[in-house]
Amino acid sequence: MSKTFTAQLKDIRDLTVEGMEYVMRQSISDVLVGAQTTQIGITQGATSFVEGAIPVGLTAELVNSLTVDGAEGADSYVVKIADMEIGDTMSFAWVAPYAHRIEAGFTGTDELGRTYNVPGRHFVGKNAAKFSDHVEARSAEVRR
Repeated sequence: MSKTFTAQLKDIRDLTVEGMEYVMRQSISDVLVGAQTTQIGITQGATSFVEGAIPVGLTAELVNSLTVDGAEGADSYVVKIADMEIGDTMSFAWVAPYAHRIEAGFTGTDELGRTYNVPGRHFVGKNAAKFSDHVEARSAEVRR
């Protein structure tokens, strides 16, 4: 038996909501996966770096300091994103004491008298700036 017109419209609406949720979840995940992409830190012998990747030292403190709505850990965003619905919000931050210095860079002398001239790695900003591109790419997947 074929579906009624109303039932067909409901199916289309549900597919549209599912598609929007897919685009939302995947695009947010794409940003956080990018921001959590690691590279060897200077303390590990790196002589250069790629902007947009997070440096990792001996303890991996920075990458593991990600918090998402109170949950902590490098992949704390995975469960939160899976439970998100259209209209939900998510707050995330890297809470290592030096996270902002790594993101934005630091030139100057710290409270211990050490002098630094460290350019920012922009692991948050570079990846957040790609959000619209991720939305466009994920939307194209849904339209296929």
